[in-house]
Amino acid sequence: MGAGLLVWGAGLVQAACLNPEVLHVALIPKNAQSVQEQAQAPLLQALHESTGKPVEMLPVASYAAVIESLLTGQAQVAELGPAGYALLAKRSTRFVPFATLSNSHEVGRYHSLLVVRADSGIRDIQSLRGRALALTDPSSTSGAIVPELAVPQLTGYKLGHFFARVVFMGSHDKALAAVREGKAQAAFVASSQLDEAGPAWRVLWRSPALVGSPFLLDTTLCPALQHAVRQAFLAKQAQLQPWLRIKNYRQVVPVTAQDYAGIQSLLTGAP
Repeated sequence: MGAGLLVWGAGLVQAACLNPEVLHVALIPKNAQSVQEQAQAPLLQALHESTGKPVEMLPVASYAAVIESLLTGQAQVAELGPAGYALLAKRSTRFVPFATLSNSHEVGRYHSLLVVRADSGIRDIQSLRGRALALTDPSSTSGAIVPELAVPQLTGYKLGHFFARVVFMGSHDKALAAVREGKAQAAFVASSQLDEAGPAWRVLWRSPALVGSPFLLDTTLCPALQHAVRQAFLAKQAQLQPWLRIKNYRQVVPVTAQDYAGIQSLLTGAP
């Protein structure tokens, strides 16, 4: 880590800002780590070109690890789910959301889906009582937090009482794999991670729309570096198209903290 000096006016006032030699990026583990690293290459290259700095992706195994990497200064740019950002904001106001992925010019939105194998014979959530459920990560909005709130409303039972066994798989693709391989009978995953039109899955429940996962930056970074990071996401969209296609989105759109006020209120009111 390095600190640069930002000089204002005639140089009478100086304020330190963060100017790391290497920019570190932490992304929530939606897929296996090897897939993650390959998929993010266009983004890391855009960040390198925009900032002029070496850019490295931090290997993280959970949403909590992304949060800790930010709080400890290991990462300066990160992706979190909406609930993960709300949890981070309770601990520090140093990090701001600035971009999310979308399929239109509007802020991207997605859903939490409860899915089963299409050939399972299961056609409603009540048929899952006493079965095994796969979740993604305890801090995942669509893969854990929304399900915790929704299952009691849908069944009259707390999630852990309705299902005989609940397992956290660590990522969306691993939760789907658990159902595909018969280790669980159902999973809650993000709609962006599932080909709903495919023959393999049946969707039993869909949540209201959720604001897309935010990309965050550390506001103690020097202003010019903050601007360069934003530009890498928002002004290099043609270069980012291979990355966006892998993630099943078309473009990057700007966001602010206000876009996530709803999920913050939801968590505040959660039992």
